[in-house]
Amino acid sequence: MRILQLCPKPPRPSLDGGCLAMDAITRGFVAQGHTVKMLVVSTEKHPFNIEKLDYDYVQSTAIEAVSIDTALHPTAALKSLIQGKSYHIARFYTKSFINKLEEILSNSQFDIIFLESLFLSSYAPIIRAHSNAKMILRAHNVEHSIWEGLADETPKGLKKWYLYKLAAQLKKYESTAVNDFDALITITDKDADTFSNLGATLPMHTAPFGMDFSSPVDEPTKEVNHVFHFGSMDWKPNIQGVEWLTKEVWPVVRKSISNAKLILAGRNMPDTFRSDPDKGIEILGEVKSASEFLQRPGIMTIPIHSGSGMRVKAIEGMSAGLPTVSTTIGVCGLDLVHRKHALIADSANDFAQALIDLLRNKEQANELAISGKKHIRKKFSNPLIISELTEFLEAIKP
Repeated sequence: MRILQLCPKPPRPSLDGGCLAMDAITRGFVAQGHTVKMLVVSTEKHPFNIEKLDYDYVQSTAIEAVSIDTALHPTAALKSLIQGKSYHIARFYTKSFINKLEEILSNSQFDIIFLESLFLSSYAPIIRAHSNAKMILRAHNVEHSIWEGLADETPKGLKKWYLYKLAAQLKKYESTAVNDFDALITITDKDADTFSNLGATLPMHTAPFGMDFSSPVDEPTKEVNHVFHFGSMDWKPNIQGVEWLTKEVWPVVRKSISNAKLILAGRNMPDTFRSDPDKGIEILGEVKSASEFLQRPGIMTIPIHSGSGMRVKAIEGMSAGLPTVSTTIGVCGLDLVHRKHALIADSANDFAQALIDLLRNKEQANELAISGKKHIRKKFSNPLIISELTEFLEAIKP
């Protein structure tokens, strides 16, 4: 197939789970012999730098980028609020991207045009006007659900009202825009059900994040000696989750295990999080290599309470053989069994007790790590996921 992949940020370098998820699809398509052309948005938060990309990747994707200012501008946000439009979507709609998209569609023919995320959905009319390709929306999340969750976690006041308003505008847009496409790809079955309840009537297929596994599944695990959180700290659900972890969960752990250690790592760490030796908290901030960091002998935590889709870091960490403690939302779509593949807890006391149990019982932590690793590697093999996705796309292409 000839595929045009439109991305709201550059998949490489892979700075967060969204980047990894987009890159996995690209790698999978290329590996199966499909022709891929990429057009990506370059932003201040996620700049495109072709010099950081390897030659083979550039050649195999013919990647191009258009710079868009997606920073929050209060005046534009207020205007969208008054007009009842989603500011999240409006930020990504620019004449420069339209011009580049029209140029590509005029010069090349495609079977499939693959839009990564709702944020690029406003370009659907442009695509329809210039191409007969099947137009596919890949929803990394149910976007309005994330903002509803953030609003739920926010104290009463103007900010809470504003977040609910943003969520409502997104929900209205999401429920109508999705049916402008020929098919919808979701990350989890739960998200597919949510879209159906919103009124989606188009063909749907679930394609979770996948990885290419090389190391043996039965290699020995490490004896845990600390707890950690690893994730992009410019994403609000992560910030709220880590605040909950440090303020409500960790004091309970330290009361029971006085020398317990918590490491917080991830890019764009807010200044509000600081190392505190007296509390056993160490801030690493951004790390050079995610894969190297995930080789540490720690207990991985996923403490988020809002969001949808799938946590890529959960798949990465568990596939590396890390025992995991998560909220229910944090492992949505992974089909994990509590106490077999991971420990799942939603209250602060239960989450803390799970961490205490694993820190004290190295054998339990090891068994959990091995079982979780086997489950993830069996279910989230990228070649298998791409094969099933390709079969679905082949059935609907022109």
